[in-house]
Amino acid sequence: MARALGPERRLLAVYTGGTIGMRSEQGVLVPGRGLAAVLRTLPMFHDEEHARACGLPEDTLVLPPASPDQRVIYTVLECQPLFDSSDMTITEWVQIAQTIERHYEQYHGFVVIHGTDTMAFAASVLSFVLENLQKTVVLTGAQVPIHALWNDGRENLLGALLMAGQYVIPEVCLFFQNQLFRGNRVTKVDSRRFAAFCSPNLPPLAVVGTDVLINRELVRKARGKDRLVVHSSMERDVGLLRLYPGIPAALVRAFLQPPMKGVVMETFGSGNGPTQPELLGELQAAAQRGLIILNCTHCLQGAVTSDYAAGMAMAGAGIISGFDMTSEAALAKLSYVLGQPGLSLDGRKELLARDLRGEMTLPTGHERRPSLSCSTLGRGVAQLLALSQEADALRDALLPGLACAAAHAGNLEALQALVELGSDLSLENFNGQTPLHAAARRGQAGAVTMLLQRGVPVDTRDEDGLSPLLLAVKGRHRGVIGLLRAAGACLSPRELEDAGTELCRLAARADLEGLRSWWQAGADLGRPGYDGRSALLVAEAAGNLEVVTFLQHVQGGAPGRWARPSPGPPEDSRVCLDLLRSSGPSLQKAGPPRGGAQACLSALAPFATWASGERSQETSRFQEVLPGV
Repeated sequence: MARALGPERRLLAVYTGGTIGMRSEQGVLVPGRGLAAVLRTLPMFHDEEHARACGLPEDTLVLPPASPDQRVIYTVLECQPLFDSSDMTITEWVQIAQTIERHYEQYHGFVVIHGTDTMAFAASVLSFVLENLQKTVVLTGAQVPIHALWNDGRENLLGALLMAGQYVIPEVCLFFQNQLFRGNRVTKVDSRRFAAFCSPNLPPLAVVGTDVLINRELVRKARGKDRLVVHSSMERDVGLLRLYPGIPAALVRAFLQPPMKGVVMETFGSGNGPTQPELLGELQAAAQRGLIILNCTHCLQGAVTSDYAAGMAMAGAGIISGFDMTSEAALAKLSYVLGQPGLSLDGRKELLARDLRGEMTLPTGHERRPSLSCSTLGRGVAQLLALSQEADALRDALLPGLACAAAHAGNLEALQALVELGSDLSLENFNGQTPLHAAARRGQAGAVTMLLQRGVPVDTRDEDGLSPLLLAVKGRHRGVIGLLRAAGACLSPRELEDAGTELCRLAARADLEGLRSWWQAGADLGRPGYDGRSALLVAEAAGNLEVVTFLQHVQGGAPGRWARPSPGPPEDSRVCLDLLRSSGPSLQKAGPPRGGAQACLSALAPFATWASGERSQETSRFQEVLPGV
């Protein structure tokens, strides 16, 4: 992933229909034409003065400047006819892919405006149809039409345009409610709230707030300069069978008959199903005649395993594990694999068991890439850098980056090896970040504690003005927030400038954990947003009652669960302690503690007033983790 360069970034926005552009006719919503004309009237989507100066055509718009040296120019291509997403099929999604292929060389990125009902299916299909992507493709839409006074369409579409225009993320993505997801990892989970989608088994690729946080480790890398390939031969005769208690074997037999060529079977829990001989016999007979059955759990989170006898029975019947794929991704992958010409049955099964587009997480042992999270590699790098006194200059240049990588991975052994080489763990890397930034961003409590032991400053800012504390807040790493606050970290006035707007966004989408993180970091949750409203008013308007209750307690100071001074509420001290216990043995190798360790220990102070009898036991355990305190 790289930040897009160049003074102009040109995008193609393919408008297929969906709620975002719908209008009300006779009391119902119907697809609305002329989206480009609507966007032209909205200053956040079009700079008319710049467009006239450049002589842009009617279907091409330009965003206001997102940065001083770059403009995002986008052309709206409206489908004829527009679709309700409930009517869209593989045929229409292949046509969208072919449209991208025809215009691939003309544009830097692509946005597909789509209805939300089948958007997860569309994103999954496009991820398999489009192979060797070198450019960003983002799907987006809305729960409420863009014409409505209170809507999510403007924020979603603007975010999608900016992500596709300003970043090179060579994947099919989905942008919704300030989060950029991998397209084949999402599922729709809410028909009413603005936070309609979630990625249950993979964190977002990016989160947009007062700044844009890219999860670079998750973004897939483009494969060389291979030409874009569009796989239009997708198998249509695939289906989805959801098991339920007592499902008749005759019903399963009927579903598995020709012309069905592949089935995604949603099973219980970790891939379990009924073990009645008659039903298992139907599954085994179908597999033996060449029907491919892919096993996915109907749980929102988790993966298919063979931990139970019922799961082993499914595997024994010839059913392939779908690991943690969503049903949408599994259907798309099955259609793609069955559509590939010239493959044997075993070849198709082998493809289904592989991670092709980042659609699933393989168990440990299937795929492994070396990283600084591997202690052997950490020691090897340290030994390599210590080989020669003549390499001092090179070592000095590399050590800050290596320290950041080790902190990012939470590898305390590698950090200690770098210290023994003479590395100063407070030095900045190329973008002004210290190892403490890297550890805080990833929620690595053990690494944060070790760095505080070494006396690393807690309030250093990177070149974007971000502190470790703000990065921990953005990542909702509340245990790390507690450690940093106990060590004296504070949010700067610059970091708090746009906090009101971010708090309102969190309140609108009922993100209680995000609000608690800001509160724990010392932010005033009553700060107004850009329109003068507070997070409490936004939460009340959105009907998010749990958020309203929390904000009323915090801002009113009423006694209750939330009315405690920050930092250091008891549950946050427990979070710190639990996170650190797993790092205890490695921390004991980190050398004598400095001032930061004593500050970390003070995070346990709330136990004194909360449960004095328990405090001594917990504190002694904490002291075992932090030797010498």
